[in-house]
Amino acid sequence: MKTWQVLGYGEGFVRGERVLGFELSGLVFAEGPNEAFKKAIALAKREWPEISQADKEGFPRPVINADEVDEVTGQLIIDGERVELFWDDQADN
Repeated sequence: MKTWQVLGYGEGFVRGERVLGFELSGLVFAEGPNEAFKKAIALAKREWPEISQADKEGFPRPVINADEVDEVTGQLIIDGERVELFWDDQADN
């Protein structure tokens, strides 16, 4: 397993009464970059189930996109996988 730093963003999520976006960042263990991004999203869904709105079929729907997925090289001491999600208002969109 390799360690990956994942950065992504989401747009168009209904949270409460508002439409919001988010920035996601985290460190995960996976074989490759695609698996790392999928794993980061799966971990985020545990704490923020609202982002499952992107799984619905049809349009329009919220989206989640990868911004960067980079392999971490060198020594890193982490006690486990972790993701953070920061919500931001999209009222102007």
